[in-house]
Amino acid sequence: MKRKLSIILSIILIIAIFTGCNSNIKSENNSINEEKNINFTVPDGLPAISIAKLIKENPEIKKGYNINYSIEQSSENIATSVMKSEPDIAIVPSNLSATAFNKTGEYKIAGTVGFGSFYIGSVNNNQTVEDLKGKEVYNIGKGLTPDIITKSILKGMGIDPDKDINFSYVDGVNELAPIILSGKTQYAVLPEPALSTVQSKNENFNVILNLNEEWKKINKSEYGYPQATIIIKKELIGNDREFVDGLLNKIKESIDWNYENKEDLGTYCEEIGISAKKPIVIKAIDRSNIKYVGIKDSYKDYKTYFDNLYKFDPKTIGGKLPDDEIFMEK
Repeated sequence: MKRKLSIILSIILIIAIFTGCNSNIKSENNSINEEKNINFTVPDGLPAISIAKLIKENPEIKKGYNINYSIEQSSENIATSVMKSEPDIAIVPSNLSATAFNKTGEYKIAGTVGFGSFYIGSVNNNQTVEDLKGKEVYNIGKGLTPDIITKSILKGMGIDPDKDINFSYVDGVNELAPIILSGKTQYAVLPEPALSTVQSKNENFNVILNLNEEWKKINKSEYGYPQATIIIKKELIGNDREFVDGLLNKIKESIDWNYENKEDLGTYCEEIGISAKKPIVIKAIDRSNIKYVGIKDSYKDYKTYFDNLYKFDPKTIGGKLPDDEIFMEK
């Protein structure tokens, strides 16, 4: 009787062990098969163009990670979403990266996908910066980055932008092109690809000044001012660094590919819903200043940029200079 009881208990024990192991295997398999969704938000225009290949092809960065790319038409919506800490990764105007850090502390700067792409231009021939004096010049957003950069550079060139020039402003770049093409203004500050759009319809619109090149001279900067910044949630960097590094490598590959494959880039941009049409993308790419530079190599340019904005108006970067914790690394 005792022997039978012992055998029965042994069988029960074996079944229990097997069932437990099987349960663990299922649990592990479920964990392996479970996808981690990453939300990556990028604004329409040059930031979206810069990673068009990545968005279109959506390669696997790391097994089990699924990236949901979204192209946002409104800069206001991007800002609102970031301030609510909604995207895991975003490309934003560089001053917004500082504001988000100062206000929420959720994101770190991983690098940039583009330096300054703004130009001062005119429908008049043979113009210089001195010819801007006493003229009306249109720009985007009073007190915003294009305005701050333009005024900072003009001051560095010996022109008082508040006294010597009459600036008028529109809310967005889409409002600026019609004003130039209608003849309402002879001078304007325009970024790519809007510049190429205007020139495709009025070949007399000429570039007077490349703002990024002047910024480099005045501030002794290697690359210029960072215009489009990659920000990533601190939690993602801390817990998923292998994925983050893999994604940043793919971003660099995507940007390098752009310059050798302009036709394909234009096609990709149309297919993923970027507003700039293929001929404009092809024309604009060489003046777009799209370039991936990781934070280790762009750290000094960010410091210079934030210092300049803080001196102009602390509110433009969230009220104070961000400390070095804003950078993923340096």
